[in-house]
Amino acid sequence: MGNGPNFMKITAPITSPDELEMLVANGAGELYCGFVPREWLAKFTGAIWLNRRSPKGANLETLSDLARLVQEAHRCEVPVFLTFNSPFYTQEQLPHVLDLAKSVVEEAGVDALIVTDIGLLLALKNLDLKVAIHISSVASALNTEAISFYKELGATRLILPRTVTIQEIQDIATNFQGTMELETFMMNDGCAFEEGHCQTTHHHAVGAFCTSMRDWEYTFYAEDGKINPDENRLLEENLKDYRNWVWTINGMGITFSQNGFPLGPCGICAIPDFYRVGVHSLKIVGREASPFKKLASLKLVKSIVDKVAAGMPEDKVREKAQKLKGTPELCASRWACYYRF
Repeated sequence: MGNGPNFMKITAPITSPDELEMLVANGAGELYCGFVPREWLAKFTGAIWLNRRSPKGANLETLSDLARLVQEAHRCEVPVFLTFNSPFYTQEQLPHVLDLAKSVVEEAGVDALIVTDIGLLLALKNLDLKVAIHISSVASALNTEAISFYKELGATRLILPRTVTIQEIQDIATNFQGTMELETFMMNDGCAFEEGHCQTTHHHAVGAFCTSMRDWEYTFYAEDGKINPDENRLLEENLKDYRNWVWTINGMGITFSQNGFPLGPCGICAIPDFYRVGVHSLKIVGREASPFKKLASLKLVKSIVDKVAAGMPEDKVREKAQKLKGTPELCASRWACYYRF
């Protein structure tokens, strides 16, 4: 039932055909990946990303590997989506992206392209490829007018930004019922900002801007140059909380709970809400993650989806979710919750 057409699918990241059997056998109903050919790196270098993950370890490198992945996934009746979700592409880059898009659709057979840049979206519409278009969370479609705009341009699915609330998701689902699939985040990565409004890079060597802020040194000053000791203490406590929060939403150093599940951001307690309002897909983040982390994340999400599918009451589902996660203090603080409100 968990992978049926009328139930939420789990959308899992993949970076190699070798991970396919593991992911599908453990409940992945959809797969998404990145593709960065060597020709792109030769022309634009590794500093210019083709999608929102570093070329280092987060993407397939050859069209043949991508075609093999898609072919094997289709044998399992599982679709494969490909990321072309950089915030924008330059005039020089766009023709190369379009050539790649045509190749991955017509030669590799991917089922959907995940897109952010409006210029690319318009160009794809003119190209008239036989492929679905999914709007990335990086597009920051935060209201019905924005979603309607993307729908008019041919989008069939919206990957909702992490900052939307459960009530906002319910309103969006009501407004676009049956006409726009919705995908929500479930596990692993967070962002201190609204992702689509952040113009910094996430480089594999230097990290992300929001992550590095945690390690900055801060000194507090008052207008007259003096600061009250009590006020300074409060500011220090606030800074400590801020550093802990940034650490938490960025995965807590890629660590695991006592139950073997990844720490960091999580939205599994909201699965009953998403089932009720008609969310189509639950996204596990982490194309760059190890196979073990992908599998552990998938097992956790699948276990809660199964409880919802079996009709377990919502309060019991959330209780089970937090018990499985194995991080009672983290869940109580709600710092790691995607959907706190």
